[in-house]
Amino acid sequence: MSQPRYNVFNQIHKGLRALMYDTAKNIQQMDFEQPNASEVIDQVLLVVDLFDEHAHHEDTHILPMVVAHNAALVDSFEKDHELDHKLSEDLRSLCASWKNATSDMERMKIGQGIFYAFNEFIGFNLYHMNREEHELLLTLWQHYTDEEILAAQQAIIQSIPPETMMIESRWMMSTLNNLEIIGWLGAIKANAPEEIFMGYVKLAAETLSEKRWNTIANALKIEQVAA
Repeated sequence: MSQPRYNVFNQIHKGLRALMYDTAKNIQQMDFEQPNASEVIDQVLLVVDLFDEHAHHEDTHILPMVVAHNAALVDSFEKDHELDHKLSEDLRSLCASWKNATSDMERMKIGQGIFYAFNEFIGFNLYHMNREEHELLLTLWQHYTDEEILAAQQAIIQSIPPETMMIESRWMMSTLNNLEIIGWLGAIKANAPEEIFMGYVKLAAETLSEKRWNTIANALKIEQVAA
């Protein structure tokens, strides 16, 4: 049985999907004329910021690897990113309007607009991420080794500010399966300084259920986590 190829999109896409799903649930539950709706507004803005960043990383590090082999495919993904940016800007505009609204009725009406605009955003990005994990990934596998793909991923990671990395890491940790987390933490343990590894160990212990964390800690032979 051949070894599965490396999916450079799997981990970040799982984290982004989890964040989108959580945000969609919070939007549906929110009474937008209430002041605490500002927390949901800020979460919507976080989503669009992270997706804009994700598209920028792909434009900078992934699509240039593909363009020489399938320029038409790259063109279609660049057009997708333009549409994604427009959907993000529409949400930013609605969020700004909500913050500037002067009446409960106005805030409620804008909140309804945010609900529908976010649904459009989710629908587009779920389809787009599926395309990346089928069409784009297949082209990468045809022309690059896993080591070359991992090198591109490492360049992306190095470009992400630490505070953003921790936000993304928390969402990824919350949604990956046990084997994926074991592989992730194992790679950090093998390649990063001890303090970085222990930071991710602490994140895992805080994020996961006790049962899941014990399974992962046993697999990695981690005896304890500092409080």
